[in-house]
This record gives sequence, structure tokens and C-alpha cells, in this order.
Amino acid sequence: MHGSPAIRSVALLALFCACNDPAATTATDDGSTAATSTGEPGTSSSTSTGTTAAPTTTSDESSSSGEPGFDPPAPVCGNGYRENGEECDDGNAVEDDGCASDCLVPCGLSGEVVALSPSAESELWVVAVAPASDGSFAAIARQREITGDEEGMQTIGLARTRVIYYGPDAQAAWDILLAPADARLTPAGGVIDEAGDVYVAVTVEGADGDDVRVVKLAGSDGHVLWTMDHDGAEPMSDDRASGIALAPDGDVVVAGDVTDDPLGGDVWVRKLAADDGAEVWTAGWSGEGNGMFSNDDAGRLAVAADGSVYVGAREYVDYNIGEAVLLKFPEGGGPAEWVFSPLADGSVHSHGPGWVAVDAAGDALYTAVRLSGAVPNFWVYKLGADKAVLWERALTDFALDGDQWTLDGAGFDPDGEVVLAGGFRVKDKQGQLEWREAWLSRLGSDGAARCQIRYRAPSPDLLPPDVVAYDAAVGADATAYVGGTLVNAGEQQSWVGLFRP
Repeated sequence: MHGSPAIRSVALLALFCACNDPAATTATDDGSTAATSTGEPGTSSSTSTGTTAAPTTTSDESSSSGEPGFDPPAPVCGNGYRENGEECDDGNAVEDDGCASDCLVPCGLSGEVVALSPSAESELWVVAVAPASDGSFAAIARQREITGDEEGMQTIGLARTRVIYYGPDAQAAWDILLAPADARLTPAGGVIDEAGDVYVAVTVEGADGDDVRVVKLAGSDGHVLWTMDHDGAEPMSDDRASGIALAPDGDVVVAGDVTDDPLGGDVWVRKLAADDGAEVWTAGWSGEGNGMFSNDDAGRLAVAADGSVYVGAREYVDYNIGEAVLLKFPEGGGPAEWVFSPLADGSVHSHGPGWVAVDAAGDALYTAVRLSGAVPNFWVYKLGADKAVLWERALTDFALDGDQWTLDGAGFDPDGEVVLAGGFRVKDKQGQLEWREAWLSRLGSDGAARCQIRYRAPSPDLLPPDVVAYDAAVGADATAYVGGTLVNAGEQQSWVGLFRP
């Protein structure tokens, strides 16, 4: 039996908001603020710390002066006192100063859901979040049950795929583990169609190595409607699913890397009929390699309104070089129309794909990450349909404090605004403590930051639980869903945070 899901709506203990040029305020849990100046595209942000000139936000206990005969102000938003239900109160109705007129921090957390793992030792984290048009969403998680006996001996189970379907009220409607129980199924992604049915892409342990599998689940109760398996032609090869996306005609497109010959795996893309999972078309791509070997890895994908398919990938150049590339395939399949390789400069490096999205105008969002090296980095690119770079950003444009910053999700909202999410490490040098927090940023269509917040899990202890992000997605109402794991005293719980526009 795996643990039951739970939901809670919490106050943000740590928020920062970068709201519009030329200066943006950052709210922190000690009442101080940081002003952030946003530079030109591709430049770093600089920060300075101080206190605001606005009325100090305080807790309920400090809202009264304690003087005899003094009546505290009525609990109303805009009086300069932070009271129950308010995340901030700066005493004015100005929208773009880091505290909105409804006393909520822009882009802040509106709620979160967690689900328990089977045991305190078990592994559980959300790999992908799939929003539905009606506000429902599915959390596709990787779960591995680990149990221990009184003598300290552990029994470690296989990696499984767990799907939890939440209704528009964020209550769990159903919670299942994909069969079979005696095979390893590692999740890669998921989507929900207009009927509310769920498609999950996984890598499954097959008879002669790993295979690509897509499973369609009924939105009503999670029962299996159909399953599609694909095994590459090369015997004893490992094939892997990397992502799945909805096509505008209601079918689905799955991506992965598949080995069909001894030279290595190639990027593999297949469109499947929504009704029965039948093949509509299949396309592939192989990098040049070193002439003897080429093992290219597929990443996430997205489908444009015209049916074009964008797939992130890592191109094997040689033993020392791996390039992050974005591929564009035509609507009906066939060879890639173009390849975008923004970091190829001939130097020794290992870069890989991150997230891919396409907006209503046909512009693409692509992220890349440094896979190895002493200094971590990630890059964000917005491209036109013709591969022209509209703007780009990098880690230094978002990292304000802490270290080990990661970009773990990216997407467009319905209005073309860009949503980015990830995590970072915080160190308390005085207490010699460290923990991880999540961050989320919203950028305008021109790449300018509208707001940026950080989320620290609430805790009565000095050491907060770790929040580790693994994915982000954007719903039809522009709500951002950030999925990952909440680690409290070593125990993992699946976690999805819902962040308002």
C-alpha cells in the first residue's frame, strides 16, 4: 500500500519578487527587502540589501502599540499591517511594488499537494506535472519502495511509475501504480487531453533491454485504455522514453532515444492515434558523431499549433563533447527541418537539453544545461519559427543568493509569458545548516522579469524540509505547477506547488 495523498495551503515563509524595471522589491522572511536591477538581455542582475521605506509589515502580535486606550486598526488589506490571510501589506494599492492591492505577493504560492511514500525509507518524487483545461492535474511520479527490518536489513523494490490525479479542487481523485509490479517502469512525462484522459510515457524493462512505452489511462478512474510498446531493432539494446506532448488534432507525440543499429542510439519521434495508440508516423535524427560511434539522447518535446514538433536532444560529437540541440520536425513527420545548436563552439564541454515549449504565435522556448564541469550553468532561449533567437538568458540572470541553482522546468502561459522554475541551496553559516528551496520566475514576452519568488517549506524547526523541483508546467488559467519532492527528516513525499499568475 502506498501512502495517501494530502493537501495543504500554506503561507510562504520566504518570497522574493522582482517586479518590473528599474527596481524590484524582494520580500524575505525577516521583513527586509532587496532591490534588483534588471539589465539588458543576457546580462547579470545585481542586488543590494536594505529596508523598505514603506510601512513595516508585522505579525498580528505586534500590530498594537500596547498603549492604554489605543485601538488597533481594523483588519483590512492596505492598512500597513500584515494580518491573517495576508502575505504582505505595504499600506498602498500600487500593483507593481512587490505587494499587490489584495495583499498577496505576485506569483506567490496559492496551495500545494503532497502524497506520502510507502515507507519512511522509500523514494518518491514527481517527474512531471500534467495540467488539464478544467483545472485538474496529474502528478506523474517515480516511486521505489524500500523497507527495513529490525536488524537494519533493507529490501529495495523496483522503480515504479505512480500517477495521482487531482480534481479542480486539488483533491486526489485516484492514485495508481502502473503495472506490472515485477518490472521496472521509469516515468518520463505525461499529458492530459481535452476529455481528461491521461497519457504517460515511461521506460520499461523489456525482454532484451529497456523499451519505450506509452500508456493511456481513463481520467475517470485511471484504468488502462491502451498500451503502446516500442523496442529498437538492435538486439539487447536499451531504448528510452524522454517525453510526450499533445498534438493540436488530439493525437499524442512521444519522443525518446532508440537503437536500431550497432552505431548507437538516435533521437526517435512517433505520433500515436489517440483512439488506440496506432502509429501515425515515425521520424528520427542522428548527429554526425565521430565516424565510428554516435549515441544521441532525446529530451523533452512540444508541439506547435501548426503541428510542428520541437524536440530537445544531446548530440554526441565525440567522447569529450556533447552538444545541446533543438530539432524541428514538420507536421507530417519526415527529416528535421532545422537544428539549433546555440553553444557549439568547438570547445570541450558536455551540454544537454532541458525543457521545450511553443506559444500560440509559434515561438519556441528551449533551455539547455551544463551536464558536467566545476561551474554549473543553464541557458534559456526564445526562438522564432525560423530559428532566429529573439532573446536569451542564463543562470546569472536569476541566481540572487544561495548556490547550486538549477532550472527544472519551463513553459509558456496562454498569453505568451514565460514561466521558469527550479531550485537552489541555502546555507545558514551561523547554524551550520543547509537546505534546498524552490524558485519561480515569470518573464514577459520580451524576456523582462515580471516577478520572481522563492519557496521555503514551512517548519517549526530551525532546519526546513528540502524542496527539490523536477518539473514545471502551466495551466490554461496561467497557474504554474511545480513538481518535485519534499524531504522532511529524510522522508520523501511527492510535492506539487501551485503558483498564481
